[in-house]
Amino acid sequence: MEAKAASDKEFALRLDKANHTYEDERDSLLEPGTSPAPSGGVGGTRTGVKCLHAHYAHTRSGGDNPVGELVAGWIEPLDCDVECVVGGERNPDWVKAP
Repeated sequence: MEAKAASDKEFALRLDKANHTYEDERDSLLEPGTSPAPSGGVGGTRTGVKCLHAHYAHTRSGGDNPVGELVAGWIEPLDCDVECVVGGERNPDWVKAP
């Protein structure tokens, strides 16, 4: 992903924006003085990409994340009977497989 970001300026800009947006949204949910305070963007990264699952989750929850979009293309469709998340909320019809 780092090589893609280095060679694709639009991808790099979207990734940077995704990390900053994620960080801002997360931090807005924290109580003042939360300690230890989380840092970084998606998956806690400050630069580059780690935790592809976190980027995928960010995309599936509505975030504009180019890494998550790539991951979605690799793993979807999932074999769920119903979607686990609908409209950013847990789907009450979804149950964990036994």
